[in-house]
Amino acid sequence: MSDGDFLFHGVAFNPATVTVREFTFEDLDRELNDEKVAFSWIDIQSSDINRLNDVLRRWEIDLTLVNRFNEPEVLPRIVERPDCLAFYLYEVVDPEHHLDTSHGMTEIAFERMILILGSDFVITYHQHPLDAVDYVKATAVPSFQLAGKTPGFIAFLFLQRCLYDYAHLNLANDNFLDDLYTAVGERSRHAELTGKIDLAGRNILTLKKLTASLHIILMIIVTKRNRFISDSARTSFGEMLQTAVATRAAIDSSHDLLRGIIASIQSAAATRTSEIARVLTVVSAIILPLSLIAGIYGMNFEYMPELGHPWGYFLVLGLMGLLALYLIVFFRRLGWIGRNTS
Repeated sequence: MSDGDFLFHGVAFNPATVTVREFTFEDLDRELNDEKVAFSWIDIQSSDINRLNDVLRRWEIDLTLVNRFNEPEVLPRIVERPDCLAFYLYEVVDPEHHLDTSHGMTEIAFERMILILGSDFVITYHQHPLDAVDYVKATAVPSFQLAGKTPGFIAFLFLQRCLYDYAHLNLANDNFLDDLYTAVGERSRHAELTGKIDLAGRNILTLKKLTASLHIILMIIVTKRNRFISDSARTSFGEMLQTAVATRAAIDSSHDLLRGIIASIQSAAATRTSEIARVLTVVSAIILPLSLIAGIYGMNFEYMPELGHPWGYFLVLGLMGLLALYLIVFFRRLGWIGRNTS
């Protein structure tokens, strides 16, 4: 059902007959009172969160999550009640766009959604279209026909999609980091790396926060018994928890790789600075004694024996030339000039 920016999607499931039927917002009350319906999934998309409250009133549920929905921090915000289990999920907006790195890496965009799990219902709310919602809509029926027995399988599909996107986006970020690492060896590209490193760092930080939030949710589902997750389903969530731990470790490895790239660039910059300082030192070491000699014979004393010598000028120039040549040969033997020491 669509009404302006309000989109309603309702699906009723009957495990006894393994049948599914969709219903509209107008049919909501009738579906909830239908004893043949074991549980329902209701998805709400609207910029007005009061639309969610309109549905929650059917179960007399008042959630603090609703009031905090527009707060900017990334937190799971889990609420455990006798009648439901509710938490925030963070879905990636247009994940395929981020996975396609042929156009370059872009900053990861995500959107918050609320998932409310009851004994005979699951409700999801989001403000804008999400690929994850489209994915669950497409896979809910076949997944239900294979193994779905309680509303928890809808929550499982959403959590699974979150984790899938996080893991694949981290892999795309790693490919981007590989390109950055290759570019470190090309001095001509160092200037353009700053912005790319900043983008990669922001994406890694985003993935760390999103995965940590998902990890917390899975830990609570697996470690705390409740009547909304069956014991058999808890085993599947436990396996997903292990995948979440592995994903967090992979993201940490990506962060270590990024720090290695930054260290390599800093090392290359330090090497260039050292080379410049070495050249300046060599030039100074050659010029300073010559300047000293020129300064001595530039002093305005009346009696300087060399000034009266007919070959004094040429002898001093020769001495300065020999001194400069000696210093050049000396520094060359030290490896300071004439060879690559980087």
